[in-house]
Amino acid sequence: MFVFLALMSLLFVWYTNAFQRDEDTLALNDAIMSAAVSEVDQTSRLYEGALLLANTFEPAIWDRLGDVYPEGSSVQFDYMFDTEDDRFDNVESGTVSSPTYILGGKGADAPRADHVTYMTGRPVQAVRVKVKEKGDAVGEWTYTSTVAVDSASRSGE
Repeated sequence: MFVFLALMSLLFVWYTNAFQRDEDTLALNDAIMSAAVSEVDQTSRLYEGALLLANTFEPAIWDRLGDVYPEGSSVQFDYMFDTEDDRFDNVESGTVSSPTYILGGKGADAPRADHVTYMTGRPVQAVRVKVKEKGDAVGEWTYTSTVAVDSASRSGE
């Protein structure tokens, strides 16, 4: 009987922790999708089918992450650009990462709109945001969320 109660307690704790992590991941997904829709560079209108993010994209997500994740957590943004779009000539192939920011930090520890030239003016295919909670030793990143541009919205398709 004791083993059964201990097993049930462990299952309950595991389920509660998994539910909390899923809830935090959904909050990250929501923050990225909301910012990807609202923080679009207006020059995107000139390039049909291309998504150009505004320099306020990272600071907009940053404000929401502070409400969900504990202070001291590390955050990094990864960008994958559309290298096939010949209208742009300054596009890196592979993944371009932001500096690692610290939630609750100021200055270099927080994204600023005037220091994001690595992601502006380039057509974005996908954005990945990675969060590692302070003191979390499991894995490389605690939470990872990726949002990709729908291929149906691209020109010529």
